[in-house]
Order: sequence, then C-alpha cells, then structure tokens
Amino acid sequence: MKHTEKLVNHISTDSKQFYYEPVNVCHICKAIISPIFISASLDTDSTASIFDYCNNCHQTFVTQHKIEPRNPSSSFYEDLGILSSEPNRFVKQDFDPRVSALSPQFDKIYNQALAAETAMLDEIAGLGYRKSLEFLIKDFAIHEHPDAEETIKSAPLSQCIRNYISADNIKTLAERSAWIGNDEAHYIRKQEDRDVSDMKNFIQACVYFIAMTLITEDAKTMTPK
Repeated sequence: MKHTEKLVNHISTDSKQFYYEPVNVCHICKAIISPIFISASLDTDSTASIFDYCNNCHQTFVTQHKIEPRNPSSSFYEDLGILSSEPNRFVKQDFDPRVSALSPQFDKIYNQALAAETAMLDEIAGLGYRKSLEFLIKDFAIHEHPDAEETIKSAPLSQCIRNYISADNIKTLAERSAWIGNDEAHYIRKQEDRDVSDMKNFIQACVYFIAMTLITEDAKTMTPK
C-alpha cells in the first residue's frame, strides 16, 4: 500500500516523520475525495491528527490516527488506522420505497445501526445490522407465506431462511449475512475473514433482489387491454 508522507511536529516541537494513508471519503458529505492537506500534529507517541479540506463540500475536518514508531529509537511513525474523524455526520440510507413499505422496522433499525457506525460505535453497529436483517427477511417471508405469519415470527432466523425463502440468491445472501451477524454477538468469531462491511454489502444485495421481486409481482398484476 502506498503511503503519503507528511512532516509533522511533535508536541515537544521535535520534528517527526509520519507516514499515513489519507482518507478517501469525506466524513461530512460522504463523497469520495482526495482531501487537501492543511496541517498535522503528533498528539502523543500513539496518536496523530490530520487537518484536511474537502474539495467537494468545501469544509474542513480532523482525522485522528493511531500510530507507533517503527522502532523505539526511530523518528519515523507508521499509521495503524483511524481512531475518529470530526465532524462525522450521519446521512440516512434510503431504500427502495417498496422495501421500506414492506419492512419499515428494517429501514429504521438499519439506519440506527448506520448512525452508530458513523459515531465510531463499531462494536454495537454490527448487532444492529444483524437485527435489521432479521426484520427484513421475516417480513419478506411473511409477504411470501402469509398463512405462516405466526410461525415465521417466532422461528429462529436460520430456520426462517431455510424454510420460507425460496429465491436462491436471497437465501444465500441472507444466510451469509446472518453468519457474520452472529459473530458480532459472540466472543469467538467463526468468520474471521469477514466483517460488518461484508454483512452490509450482503444486506444491500438482499434489498435489491427483494425489490426486484416486488416490482415483478406488481408487473404481473397488469392485464392485456
């Protein structure tokens, strides 16, 4: 990975070299950007702050990085990842209105999880996404099997996916999303090579395919004239 080199000043005014990966998304307007560097400071031997300008929304923001020296006597510091970015504004995720009408609780819970993630509450955001998945899948299953509504409501999500979701693409995406979501609630992770970003991608794909199903159902109501 290519790093951008910036000379920053240590709090004691000693010169240090800090290598870091610039953010590529503005945390204010959420646009993909190449931020304009303004200044930086080494806050401590473990954190550094980068002051950038967004050329999309024309606002400034500060990103704090976790850092460490290359070795105990080195004046060169490496980036270990972003700790926070301020201001970091929440932008609601809009879904296909058909899906939101089918499962309004999914829309609400997903966006609450997104708000938690935006606030850097990553340890609880995953649980919220997992809960939103359960509402989405169960509401869709009830739509497909209205006579089994009470059974679907009380069934474990895995059983609901297995018994009441017939479309292979939705079944696969929902099942894998649930695997990752379950890891968010447990001490030991089983899907070590997957994380919340994968779960979000799978949920978004579920939403797409469910929306396509609802659109197709609507088209089937048309009759020749």
